[in-house]
Amino acid sequence: MSQENERAKNSIRNAVVSTSFHLVLLGLGFFSRKIFFDYLGSEILGLNTMAKDILSLLNLTELGIGSAIAFLLYKPLHEKDHDKIKEIVTVQGWLYRIIAYIIIASSCVIMCFFPIIFAKSPLPLGYAYLTFGALLLGSMLGYFYNYRLIVLSAHQKQYKVVRVSRSMEILKIIAQMIAVTTFKNPFFWWLGLEFSSRLIITYLLDKVIKREYPWLDINLKNGRSYLKRNKEIIKKTKQVFFHKLGGVVLSNSSAPILYAFTSLTTVAFYGNYQIILGNISRLMGNLFSSTSAGVGDLVAEGNKNSIRRIFWELFDSRLLIASIVILCCYLLTEPFISVWLSPGYVLGKKFLLIYLVMQGILMTRETVESFISAHGMFQDIWSPIAEAAINIGLSILFGYFWGIEGIMLGVTTSLVLLVEIWKPYFLFKVGFKENPLHYFSKVAGRLAIILAVAFISTKICPLLPKSDVAGTSFSNWIIYATETALVVSTMLIAVFMAFSQGMRNFAKRMRTLILTR
Repeated sequence: MSQENERAKNSIRNAVVSTSFHLVLLGLGFFSRKIFFDYLGSEILGLNTMAKDILSLLNLTELGIGSAIAFLLYKPLHEKDHDKIKEIVTVQGWLYRIIAYIIIASSCVIMCFFPIIFAKSPLPLGYAYLTFGALLLGSMLGYFYNYRLIVLSAHQKQYKVVRVSRSMEILKIIAQMIAVTTFKNPFFWWLGLEFSSRLIITYLLDKVIKREYPWLDINLKNGRSYLKRNKEIIKKTKQVFFHKLGGVVLSNSSAPILYAFTSLTTVAFYGNYQIILGNISRLMGNLFSSTSAGVGDLVAEGNKNSIRRIFWELFDSRLLIASIVILCCYLLTEPFISVWLSPGYVLGKKFLLIYLVMQGILMTRETVESFISAHGMFQDIWSPIAEAAINIGLSILFGYFWGIEGIMLGVTTSLVLLVEIWKPYFLFKVGFKENPLHYFSKVAGRLAIILAVAFISTKICPLLPKSDVAGTSFSNWIIYATETALVVSTMLIAVFMAFSQGMRNFAKRMRTLILTR
């Protein structure tokens, strides 16, 4: 099997495993949430969410190191340079240990303020300390022991990590459901299983890494001296930090701005859309991110013709899938909310359209950004700062005039300017050393096709048998959703296969892989 097909095969394996476990956990989460609410109460679950949010903020200290290390591992993994791999991972482990100590120290300071932070909680203060402590210790296991998993991820073997960690997570949730419904003191059983599962996952993943790379013995005492020989790690980490920080702003700024201009009720309605479409976006993310390590290996190989051909294969295949998903969501989201909650929870077509454009950009940005990361092109640290500033500034400005639609328009505008225009320009100009107009002309043609299909779909789908009653029952919605998906998928696949060379190449590669298997 050729190197390209091997990379494609590994990407598919990663995507299938990640997506399968995501779907199982999504379904399990639907049932477990109800049980935990009944037997633990909303206060404990809210406390758990609060503790996770605090810990997530502390974990911002790590932003950048993992991505920088992954980029630096692509070449030595491709060349099978074991000494260089050990050197880079040693530096990562040494830096992670420092970060772990910083997080622990910061956590001790924050816990001093728990009596103030949780003053309104009716739960004993000890519950807050126990919950946060268990989550903190579980998080530290990754910094002290599981940092070597970056090698599996960079080597396109992330599925081995997902298989172990997600299997244990499924078993943990099932055990927690049984424990809280069977034994006394459900909180302690629930929390004990939460922490003990982290210990078991750490042990099992350590076995996986030793089995895959028995030569990967790390002596962290050499971390400081190795860092002096690998100064690019610090340089890339600083650059990636700003890009990751921009992502944090994008993910967490909309709700507070929305609350400032509307009400908690509107924020709750917005949360419903996030639950539905956010899970779809994460599912797409699992599907698309599986190719990142393969792109890194491709760029390390250095074949420019292959790099450009694979870029358009990935771009067109992702654009096709994202277009099908977004168009179906436009037609099906409001009927689903009407069945799930009631028609009164619908926020309107204008909001839905802007929100889906934003989600479409987020779904398809991975192609360009994975090639940028594979080239180590993180030097445009101004771009995430500009994206965050435009995002917040325009969200506030447009939100003042147009409410929730204006806020979403502000976010979408920042994404169009920086993600859809600047990032591809940067990749083609600096990375591929090509005229960026070549990219934009191709994309303009594809967008014209998608818009034409979208216009036709919005005329055809309302004529389908169950369209007028899709929002009255789940059975009617399922029938209408199936019909809609078939219509949209058939038209988009047909036009992409007719007009997109990248899509035809991708289909040919998949056919070859299937026949070979």
